[in-house]
Amino acid sequence: MNMRSSLPFKSTAIALLFAVLLGPLGLLYASLWGGILMLAISLIVLTSKFLKLILLIWVICSIWAVSAVEIHNKQLFSLMTNNN
Repeated sequence: MNMRSSLPFKSTAIALLFAVLLGPLGLLYASLWGGILMLAISLIVLTSKFLKLILLIWVICSIWAVSAVEIHNKQLFSLMTNNN
């Protein structure tokens, strides 16, 4: 079985695009639990009237998405090289 074609690498550019456009929803592409956590924090911020924090949350989601995808891809790459 060719392992290179079956490994689900993720795109850093797509993760960044999703996170910039969608915030916590876009983070779900890169990190399921990170997206859920940031969605919960976003809902709390929206209901508490600290709306200026939303921009900070968007930036955090973007940084988190890029780093989560890079970590994911490094883990898959090391798994792929260890099996060969």
